[in-house]
Parts: sequence; C-alpha cells; structure tokens
Amino acid sequence: MANLINPKGSHDLEQRIEDLTKQKKFLQSACKRAGAEIKELKDTVEKLENIAALTREDVLNRLRDAENYFKIEDYTEKK
Repeated sequence: MANLINPKGSHDLEQRIEDLTKQKKFLQSACKRAGAEIKELKDTVEKLENIAALTREDVLNRLRDAENYFKIEDYTEKK
C-alpha cells in the first residue's frame, strides 16, 4: 500500500497548496486578460466588417452615379 503521508511532512503539503493557489490566481488573471483581448478583437473585426460593407456600397453608388452622369440632360443649356 502506498504511503499516503508525504515524507517531507505537512510543511511540504502546505507549500504545494500555496503554489497551486498562486498558479490558479495567475491562470485566472491570464484568462481574464485573454478574454478582454478576444472581446476587443471581436469588436475590431465587427468595425472592419462595417467599414468594408460601407465602402462597397459607397463604391457601387459612385459607379451608378458615374454611369448616369452623362445621361442626365443639362437643364441649364438652351435647346
């Protein structure tokens, strides 16, 4: 049967618990920072998608306007 008591004593177990607690806090902090960065990146992607959509629509509208530019009669000219 395995020895369930640490040969170094309870001090070693207390140190291990303390180390694991510090590691847990570090990992929680890292996850929180990563989550915040992911949120920021998602916001950036959404903004860029909106800009891309507006740009595409703007270009299409300008092309339509350019096609129709010479088709419109100039009401200032006499016939």
